[in-house]
Amino acid sequence: MILVTSANGTIGSQLVPSILSRGSSVRVLVRDTDRAQAAFGSRADIVRGDLTDPSSVSVALKGVDAVFLNSPSLEGFVDLQKSVIDAAASEGVSQLVRLSVAGAAPDSSTSYGRGHFALDEYLLASPLSHTILAPNAFMQNLSGSAETIKTGALYASAGDGAVSMIDARDIADVAATVLTSERHLGEALVLTGGAAVTYTDIAATLTTELGHEVRYVDVPPEVTRDNMLGFGLPAGQVDDIIALFAIFRAGQASAVSPTVQQVLGRAPRSLATFIQDHRSLFTHQA
Repeated sequence: MILVTSANGTIGSQLVPSILSRGSSVRVLVRDTDRAQAAFGSRADIVRGDLTDPSSVSVALKGVDAVFLNSPSLEGFVDLQKSVIDAAASEGVSQLVRLSVAGAAPDSSTSYGRGHFALDEYLLASPLSHTILAPNAFMQNLSGSAETIKTGALYASAGDGAVSMIDARDIADVAATVLTSERHLGEALVLTGGAAVTYTDIAATLTTELGHEVRYVDVPPEVTRDNMLGFGLPAGQVDDIIALFAIFRAGQASAVSPTVQQVLGRAPRSLATFIQDHRSLFTHQA
């Protein structure tokens, strides 16, 4: 039995069917059981709860062989995940796969980068057999710009820096492969797409695939900051987003890793494929 946390999220919703397709049984720990039921039906064992509720974590871990550990990188996530790592070790879980981030480091310019580094170190020091997955930026994050893309503009503060974005479906497929085998125990796998693209490149690909012009508008970071604060985002989260854009602008997220090809035996999905598969998100429907 494999336990998937955050199973209704971007990665988890793709991971559950990927694991099931490999013939393994899945349990999910979710707050919204109706949503999980609609997505997975009777194919998954559904437990109501979340990482803030130790009792639900304890129930979800009973009889589990492997755990996929993921949670939003928001305030308090480090302590939450540490408690799950401890609980999994106490329950005798055979394997824990944790979703970290590319560039996690003690001196990261983002709070979540520092937090994920601390969690990676905590897991390394635990008795659990483990694998750490460290993906770069998700292509799915472009969905946050869907409304402006529909009207012909992609706004960001990334300058002309290139980013090796990865499709979250590829992250899920790698996680499923790791969880259903022992081939990558003890490894930290950096996951990227197959090419680094600038936001100008992204806009050009959107234009080609959607059939309407999309232009990239490079917004000054201070304007992006003011806009996000005006929308009510917490100041700490805004600071992280601005710091991430600075990483993009500096070209520090442009490295391309061969890991997806090596683990899955196929190339990562391209940006064009992602846009084709999610075309309805970015176009006005008749």
